[in-house]
Amino acid sequence: MAALALMKEDFFWSPIDEFAPFGSDGGSNAAYGYYQWKKTHAGLSPLTYLKSLISSWKYPEIAWDEMDTAKIEQYMSISYAPSQSEIDEQVIRLKQENEKYKNVPGTKQLSDEEIRQIAASSGKNMGASFLIDLDDALIGTAFAQFVLEGKIDPNLKYYAAKALEREMLPILNSLYGRPDQQQAHFEKREKLLQVVRKMPS
Repeated sequence: MAALALMKEDFFWSPIDEFAPFGSDGGSNAAYGYYQWKKTHAGLSPLTYLKSLISSWKYPEIAWDEMDTAKIEQYMSISYAPSQSEIDEQVIRLKQENEKYKNVPGTKQLSDEEIRQIAASSGKNMGASFLIDLDDALIGTAFAQFVLEGKIDPNLKYYAAKALEREMLPILNSLYGRPDQQQAHFEKREKLLQVVRKMPS
C-alpha cells in the first residue's frame, strides 16, 4: 500500500490530532465524504467533489491557491451575520455554559442581555475559520484519495500543497495558540507537505 510507505508515523492516521489530515472536523468530514462520493463517481476528478462540497458551505470565495498575505488578511477579517435561529441556538448553548459555573466562587454570571450580545457578535472575523476549513478540506481529500487509490490527482496535489504552504504562513500559523503550539502546527504541516510532494500522480 503506497500510503503506508509514506505515512509511517501514527500522527498521519490520527482521528483526533487537529493538525493531522483526518483529525480536524474539516479534514475528517471531507475525507469521509470523498470516500462515499467515490463509490458512485469513479471516473470523476476529486476536484468535482471538492467544488460541490465547498460550494455547499456558502463561504465567501477565495482562490484555493491564494498565497498573497494581504488578500489572505482581508479574507480573514470577513464577518458573517448569523441568522436569528443560529443566534437563538448560540444563546441556549451559552446559557447552559453559564449555568454550569453559577456555584463556582469568583465567577461572574452573564446576564441574558450579555449572552444575547455575545451570540449576535459570534460571526465577527469568521474568515479565518472559513479559510482553515477550506485548507483542511483540501488536505483531507488529498490524503483520502492517496490512501484509497495509491495516487493523487495532479491538480489536487497542487492545491493540497498550496493549502499546507498557506497554513505555514505566519499570518495563519500565529492563530494556533502559544509559541510551542504554533511550532507543533508548523512542523506537522511541514511533514504533510513533504508527503504530498512525494505522492505519485
